[in-house]
Amino acid sequence: MEPIHQKNIQHNFTYLKNMRLKNQLLVLISFQIIFIMTFILCSNYIHTTFIQIYFTESSQKIYLKTSNSLLQSQLNEYNSYFKSLFHTNGQTLIQFFQLYTYLRNKTKNNLEPLNSKFNMNYGGINSKIPSSIQSSKLGIYNTTLSCLCYTNKTKFNHPYTQDEFINIKTQEAMQSLGMVIFQGKTTLQSFLYGYVKRDNMLMTYPCLQRHDIANYIPENRTWYKEAKRNFQFHNPYNRYNFSITYPYLLFKSTNIGLSMTIPFVDQNLDFIGSGTFDLIPSNLLQKVTQQFGKDFTSIFLASLDGILIMHPYNITSDKLPLYFYNESITGFNSRDWEGLSDSTFISNCKNQTTTTNLKCLYNSFYNQDMFVSRSTLYQFNMTIIVLISSSEFNKFSYDFNSNLNSQLKNTFSNSLIEQACLFVFLCFLIYFMTSYLFYPIELIINAAMNQIQKKKYQNKHLNTILQSLLSVQILDLYRSCQHFNKLFERFSFNKTEQCQKIESLQYPQKIQEIRLCCLMDHKKLRKLDYKLRNQANENLDLVKSFVKQVYFQLRLK
Repeated sequence: MEPIHQKNIQHNFTYLKNMRLKNQLLVLISFQIIFIMTFILCSNYIHTTFIQIYFTESSQKIYLKTSNSLLQSQLNEYNSYFKSLFHTNGQTLIQFFQLYTYLRNKTKNNLEPLNSKFNMNYGGINSKIPSSIQSSKLGIYNTTLSCLCYTNKTKFNHPYTQDEFINIKTQEAMQSLGMVIFQGKTTLQSFLYGYVKRDNMLMTYPCLQRHDIANYIPENRTWYKEAKRNFQFHNPYNRYNFSITYPYLLFKSTNIGLSMTIPFVDQNLDFIGSGTFDLIPSNLLQKVTQQFGKDFTSIFLASLDGILIMHPYNITSDKLPLYFYNESITGFNSRDWEGLSDSTFISNCKNQTTTTNLKCLYNSFYNQDMFVSRSTLYQFNMTIIVLISSSEFNKFSYDFNSNLNSQLKNTFSNSLIEQACLFVFLCFLIYFMTSYLFYPIELIINAAMNQIQKKKYQNKHLNTILQSLLSVQILDLYRSCQHFNKLFERFSFNKTEQCQKIESLQYPQKIQEIRLCCLMDHKKLRKLDYKLRNQANENLDLVKSFVKQVYFQLRLK
């Protein structure tokens, strides 16, 4: 077997071969820790990227789902609100008819003389409304909220006929109804009036002073025709039914009006006239948004053919009637309007992709997408449309993604700092643990190197704590090293001082015979002879030392 020399050993890493075994182990472990930490960091970064993509998609789904639920919820509230409003006004018309019928029957059964103090005949051309009780004008007509006034379509006979007398007494009883309505502040309706064709009497509230009353023909009005159609549609007419007319321009202004009308019938269920409310839905917009908040971009109330009854636009009278698909004002076209009624229509948005349960329309006027929901009030021939601007969606999506990115970056940076601190801590821990555990191996290596380099080695002992932590094999190795070190010291070939003195002496050139008996005392020889005879097992080292002592004494002489 050939001996192994240091020159024959080849290393791939020149710097690593000169390091201590402990440091080599630390370097290898450090590389492993760095690899593990790098793998963990890369995994966290990849997971963070996927989480960001996943949550971004989820945020859109969450917003669309929430928007759809919110739209439906608000749409149901608007639906309930308008139905309640219409039914309440319809109930007012019913009570108006019942009150008129009751007072007329009571007056007919208990006819009393006329009282001029209750004469509020301000509805025609005979009397002017006093300035002290005048209210804001409706068109060109003076009005007052203080009373419900009446107008007879024909001149009275002189003397009054029985029916004329009953009608005038009934009107005297009903005129105070205006104060009840005014104190109750039921002013959502713009105009309340009734026309009884049988009695040729027109009643209005607020009291409207019409100077052209002679040219006013109720039978040609849309509200009267609608009431008559309603009566004919429900045959026999055995229950109250109110309906809403087609939208029209109210008092030649920019307000779109609606009329809610109910047929008046006599005891034989024959049609005798109609009671009507004129509604201005645009005036309701502010009250509606105050009640439900301003979370939505637009709220529309439209007829079934697309005429906007309630809308947020400021327009002039020449733009009326305003349709939902008037693209120059609303930003929507006829295809959008048809799509609202088409269940298969999904979206024509340009910027977002929506779910199938939430319709989306592109608004060319505002150049943005809008989420839309629609509900139809078939009983009143109207539809409610609620729109949400995509800017709210974009703001929500931007804020959500910004917060998500910020949180993910903070989490990733915190994780990076924590892992860096953990890496440093592990390096220090491994260094001290390795130094502590490799201490006996270093002692063995130092002992061997000292023997090779012929240096005097100072023996070091391990403490009990370290011995309890070391493995059995390392302890056995350490003990073996200590044992061999003692053997090396015992059989050491290192030159001592005596050996050096002997080597410095010259080789003797003369031969002399030395007799021990002549050099030593006879008494000492006798004692030595006695000891050799009686102590056969005496240690030979004593003899050797004695001989050496004598020998060195002779040499020194």
